[in-house]
Amino acid sequence: MESAAYARLYPREACEKTLASGARGDGRPLGRARARTCATGVASGALGSALAKHGATTACAGVTATIATPDATRPEEGFLEIAVDHAPQASEDARDGRTRGRREAAAAACASAVANAAVLGKDLKQLCVERGTFAWRVRVDVIVLCDDGGAADCAVTAVMAALRDCVLPEVAVTRGKVALEGDGTAMNGDGVRKGTRLDVQTMPVCLTTALYREHLLVDPTREEEALSECEVSVVLTEDGLLRGVFKPGGEVEATEDTLMKCIAAAKLHYAASAKVVLEATEDEE
Repeated sequence: MESAAYARLYPREACEKTLASGARGDGRPLGRARARTCATGVASGALGSALAKHGATTACAGVTATIATPDATRPEEGFLEIAVDHAPQASEDARDGRTRGRREAAAAACASAVANAAVLGKDLKQLCVERGTFAWRVRVDVIVLCDDGGAADCAVTAVMAALRDCVLPEVAVTRGKVALEGDGTAMNGDGVRKGTRLDVQTMPVCLTTALYREHLLVDPTREEEALSECEVSVVLTEDGLLRGVFKPGGEVEATEDTLMKCIAAAKLHYAASAKVVLEATEDEE
């Protein structure tokens, strides 16, 4: 029987046989993440956009913004919203209950990661246009185009690159009325977009690790997630602070030792993961 056919018929047995050799189905060692790439400016109608790939997992993020009325309790702050969805063709088993739960958990993890990391500062005062009257409501929409595992990780990468790519239109307030000057995509004579670039103050990176028997699989594929007993997603920022630990369900509880190993893996991979976003947006600085 061919190895591919055997893996489809007996996925757990095939996985155990592969892991026994110290490798995984795609040839990676247990502790290695997949190759990550990122590109910005992929959506011409967005104020900022990015396409991120972690292996085959692919997510596209676009930033839009509207003028809104600030919250009465926070008159000097704007709003930042993150929404994550999956394209219908993102995975073959979209109707499976566990898959739906994993998708919801990935969306929640991504939104929480960005909020906990305070990417636009501890408050959102940079989004204020006029105190108590006008503020920016910035929204990042993420579509997971292909979910081959680690959707939350890829979504966070796409969100951060899109925010760093974002330029808000210039605004003029006259006699209580606000007017946008341009759409954030117009260029000046130097080829630089006119407007105000978001001041992105932190760089969160998310890394998911799956537990299968006694093995910890860094950056698991969809097949590995389906077989895993639990998954742990860890969010770190450049200062080494832990910004979130997410565990969406699973058959077993993650022990303290397992959590510490997952955090250690996230710290080990942080620099390389952040570099992907920084290099993709360095020309935007």
